[in-house]
Amino acid sequence: MRFVGILIVLLLSKVLVQAQERCGTVPYMQNLLEKKNIKKDKEQFEQWLQAKIAQRKQRMQAQRLQGAPYKIPVVVHVVHNGEPVGTGVNISDAQILSQIEVLNEDFQRANTDAILTPGDFLPVAAGFDIEFVLAKQTPEGLPTTGIVRTNGERFSWTPFDPALNAISYWPSEDYLNIWVTNLGSDFLGYAQFPISNLEGLEEFQDEIAETDGVVADYTVFGVASSNPDYNLGRTTTHEVGHFFGLRHIWGDDNDCSGTDYVSDTPNQIDETYGCPSHPQFECGNNKMFQNYMDYTDDVCMNLFTQGQIDRMITILEDTDIPRRNSLLNSHGLEDPVCGTNPPVDLQITAITQPGPVTCNDQPELVIAVKNLSCPIITSTKVEYRVNGGSIQSSIISGLSIYSTNETLLSIGAVDLVSGENSIEVSVALANGEVDDNAANSDTVITIIHSTNSDFIPLRETFDNNSLNSWSVANPQDGILWSLEEIDNQYSARFPTPAGLSGEKSWLVSPVLSFTNAIEASVFFDLSYEWDGVSNDRLRILASTDCGDTYFTPTPDFDLQGNALSSNGNQKYLSLTTLAGFTNVRIAFVATSAQGNNIYVDNIEFFVSDDPFPIDPENKPFAIYWGSDGGAMITFNLSERQDVGYFLCDMMGRQISNALLPDMLNQTIPISGISSPGIYIVRLQIGNKFYPTKVYLSP
Repeated sequence: MRFVGILIVLLLSKVLVQAQERCGTVPYMQNLLEKKNIKKDKEQFEQWLQAKIAQRKQRMQAQRLQGAPYKIPVVVHVVHNGEPVGTGVNISDAQILSQIEVLNEDFQRANTDAILTPGDFLPVAAGFDIEFVLAKQTPEGLPTTGIVRTNGERFSWTPFDPALNAISYWPSEDYLNIWVTNLGSDFLGYAQFPISNLEGLEEFQDEIAETDGVVADYTVFGVASSNPDYNLGRTTTHEVGHFFGLRHIWGDDNDCSGTDYVSDTPNQIDETYGCPSHPQFECGNNKMFQNYMDYTDDVCMNLFTQGQIDRMITILEDTDIPRRNSLLNSHGLEDPVCGTNPPVDLQITAITQPGPVTCNDQPELVIAVKNLSCPIITSTKVEYRVNGGSIQSSIISGLSIYSTNETLLSIGAVDLVSGENSIEVSVALANGEVDDNAANSDTVITIIHSTNSDFIPLRETFDNNSLNSWSVANPQDGILWSLEEIDNQYSARFPTPAGLSGEKSWLVSPVLSFTNAIEASVFFDLSYEWDGVSNDRLRILASTDCGDTYFTPTPDFDLQGNALSSNGNQKYLSLTTLAGFTNVRIAFVATSAQGNNIYVDNIEFFVSDDPFPIDPENKPFAIYWGSDGGAMITFNLSERQDVGYFLCDMMGRQISNALLPDMLNQTIPISGISSPGIYIVRLQIGNKFYPTKVYLSP
């Protein structure tokens, strides 16, 4: 076994030992501007903005231009990992609605805890007439609840990853996009700060439009969320404040010289955590740690100031700041117009079952469909055929698929032959009518039927220039994993530069028996060089029904881009959650971003779950005194073999013996030692005998 250290790259602006870094807006904007090579001058922007604020005050005496409330259309993108609605990351509608209510209360200063604002801050505490509204229609003009749920097929997301925004996005000139997911880091949220049309910045506006919005961790989104310190929705209030141009109240410095460019927020040295008692004296004044733009616990926050409100209104009203003023006139605020006889459009988004490689010769066919029309879809007729055979149909009634909603439809069993199978599926009718958009209502995929089986422990090196009992598949008939010779050894290679962006290929194990395993794990060598731009991806999926369905195991393996970079390093993943199952498949799923090749080799399944197993150093076995106080043998055989084991004393008298079946990489305790001394351990591996003299002590 080979081992490698782990390099952890921290994207934090500072490391905090006392609490989570609540907001990632500052490092996010630094990252964004550097990546896009935007030469944004902070002071230039602030001087320009302060002049705008002064002009507005003179013109309107701090009154807004319109008589009705400002209305902001919001779309909440819940990016989950396949959890049922209301479970884990896939938070409930009620949770989302509670967050929208918090935004309205906090920005309007209608929050019930406004009475807790200290008396010395009451003269400057303020709200403004703004209403956050879940969008009423999609960019295409269809009815919507303003809540979009998308399976991102990841347990967690790296902060600042644009792939998160791209997986579910509505035009940011018309919607305030809020992405809710598992950030899996110390950051609880971040937002894209507004960038003006100042000279030198105009060309970058479109480039950053698709990431414009707010990202929040699911544990802090809404009231009664799971984070005990941030469970009143104030993290999103804080991030929306950034979205409308507010800076952190302490000015993002570490002394009293900084500023948030708002005159009525007293300066302070740095952020505040917890919920301290008032007053807290700093920088010559009492700290306003109750401000939404500090880092205190949700229960401690309760105000914006008039200066902050003036700043947000100015940014909202000014047409020189893209994707803020345009929100006020978004069609997303209006009820959709469907007409008296609207067409029906039921899109097939995926074939979810069977999986790309299965051993079932009559698997159930399950498809995912999405209603892209105004009417509620109550019935559908689906036609399908396998390998060019006769067309079969399935009529499904009793549905209730609302506009923009997705659901799964079970079509029926399909007959597969050994090897490749082509499955064609199409929506023939919806609500008894011909589907209005045939282009999105049919699909063709390729499924591999393979009954190859094996059991763990198992090692696959591909060095005989064969996939052996492994399978490769691409449901879209695109590029595939293949074997490539490097230094007289073969590795599995996914040629991502040759594929279309987003194309997936599967490298799938035979059906493996984990029946006798109590613990399990897999090690493999990974090579990938990030090109600095393309986020090629590699993840591991598992199946316990021989390949009909696949899921993300716990813990997960899901890396992309820079995080995937590895120069032949060995990776480890615990598979103990699969122990005891009979029909297990493990799939290495590569997704192309047209970057660099991904190489996988030396895949080794253990019947133990130790991330740092003993390395016999290219010898067939190692005998040693284990850390738990017992004598052990660790094997490192080229293939599974039965091993004869004999323990003798120095006189050659046999103490114990056993036949150890199917040894490969296991660790076996040596039993039968009653007193310390020199013993002879004699192993028979194949036709060879290995006597070893060792000192063993109980």
